[in-house]
Amino acid sequence: MNEKNSKMPEELFVLADENGEEMNFRLLDVVMHAEREYLVLLPAEGPYIDEVVILQRYVDEDGGESYADPETPDTVQAVYQIFRQRAGDKFIFAD
Repeated sequence: MNEKNSKMPEELFVLADENGEEMNFRLLDVVMHAEREYLVLLPAEGPYIDEVVILQRYVDEDGGESYADPETPDTVQAVYQIFRQRAGDKFIFAD
C-alpha cells in the first residue's frame, strides 16, 4: 500500500509487544465491525512500512486500553475491506 497524498495528518501510536519492544505506528482509521472497535495502523518504520496492522481495542473498567490481534482471519479481512472502501482514494492498494 502506498500513499497517494503525503500531506495526511499523522497520529502516532507507540505500542509495546509482550517483550516490551516498542514500535511506532501511524493511525490510519478506526473501524467498527460486529460491535467491536479495531485500529488500522501502519508501521512508521522498519521492514513492514507498506503493510497495515489491524488490532482490536479493549477498554477495561478503569478506562485503560489494550490491543490484541483480531480473533479470526475472517474478522481481519472484514475490517480490512471496510478500511479499503473508506480510504480507497487516499492510498494505492496492492492486491
